Amino acid sequence: MRIKDDKLLSSKTEPKISIILPVKPETPQIEENILNYKNLLKDVLKDLELNYSRRFWDMAAKNLNCLLLDRQLFSTAKNSLLIFANNEQMEVCELQHKVMPKAHVGTTFLVQDLLLPEENLTKPDYLVNISRDRINVFDIDSLKEVELEGIHARFADYYPDFDAESNVNVGSYGGKNPNFHGHRAKAEEQQKDQTIYYQYLDRALNSLHAKKGYSFILTGLPEVLDVYLNMGNRKYVDGVIHASILNLNHQELLEKVSEYKNFESLALTEKIKHDLHRADNQERLLHDLDMINFALENRDVRELVSCNDGLSYSVEHNKMMVESLLKRINCRVLYSEEAVVPQMRAIVY
Repeated sequence: MRIKDDKLLSSKTEPKISIILPVKPETPQIEENILNYKNLLKDVLKDLELNYSRRFWDMAAKNLNCLLLDRQLFSTAKNSLLIFANNEQMEVCELQHKVMPKAHVGTTFLVQDLLLPEENLTKPDYLVNISRDRINVFDIDSLKEVELEGIHARFADYYPDFDAESNVNVGSYGGKNPNFHGHRAKAEEQQKDQTIYYQYLDRALNSLHAKKGYSFILTGLPEVLDVYLNMGNRKYVDGVIHASILNLNHQELLEKVSEYKNFESLALTEKIKHDLHRADNQERLLHDLDMINFALENRDVRELVSCNDGLSYSVEHNKMMVESLLKRINCRVLYSEEAVVPQMRAIVY
């Protein structure tokens, strides 16, 4: 996830305010969310009043106070909110992972929570459960079943002559020269109909991806998905769950999607660790902060990786991460209980 406007990150205006807020989206907890935000905001205002002239933060304080009127913000966020502000502008980011509450006022924004693997996974738009002759589509956020405009969700809708319950071996006779009007062998017909429908789905989903940028997680029985996926490479496929989700209740579906996201996050974490190990073996890994800063200034850094225990926020590390983001340098953060002391690593070209 990236901040929408680099203008805020690149701003020289201080103080820079960061509020990191855990959110419980259930309706009864909205008041608790607002109360927690009020307490963090109170800490911010106290810090501002003690250390800065009011003219440097009066607009920031006004914008932060206005958020208290936005009840929807405290009820629809995923797991956490990350709020950045200075006297020029403010931005609110929703986070996928859970955080500890924290407020910071100083010379940099605390961006590290934006750079965790779970925040940088590609976000699909829909779950598509594929069966032999139909699909079921679920919105990835609400996990409610929806219809995709212009998509035939059943083969019978796309190919009206199809009858899933028909006896494909029957025939009819008539006249002096009887003609047999039966069908092909049942297995052969089903396979052909399945191919026709899957080719249609492939074109339709690819068109949605091209026109609207939609991407999809495909689900279904392994033997069904194997047939569909073996038909070619598809840019619209964001991931695959080799299991049908049709009989899952909402909670079970939520757990299934969370399990998928955790697996993807773990895979990305392992890739980052592998890249660090390979760079170390190739003597392209820097550990010293002064050397890393020098390399950043000279644009010699290919990837920046900060490691800490998830509870600490190194101001120096976050400054370097902000600089790398502004220079479009790949920047990652790994949380580990073993990283008691924050460590910064840089992979150079």
